[in-house]
Amino acid sequence: MADIPEKQHPIERLADDVEFKQRNTTWPDVMVNASSADELMWKGSRRITKLQRVGVGLFGVFFVLAGVSIAGSFHGDGWWAGIPIEIGFILVGCKLLWNSVRKNDSPKEMQKDE
Repeated sequence: MADIPEKQHPIERLADDVEFKQRNTTWPDVMVNASSADELMWKGSRRITKLQRVGVGLFGVFFVLAGVSIAGSFHGDGWWAGIPIEIGFILVGCKLLWNSVRKNDSPKEMQKDE
């Protein structure tokens, strides 16, 4: 947005601002946004907002519940076949839950990185 001249009409500035904010709906920007969301969920971040923590935690709970429900659905002779799937879902859910509850860095450490 630094390329916008100062003497633009307010409507034109508003249109440029809306266009800039909607850029992430085209293909290369969508890929960048998706990869940053995947990185946040899988690798975790110590600079995460409370709302993002809740979202990652919900995904973790859903994965754990999916693993538990898969465990409950296997009956009979093939019960052993579901064990790797159950464990996989539960481990991914636990990893996401861990990423959602890790503590933030102190403000001093955040300022050093910037």
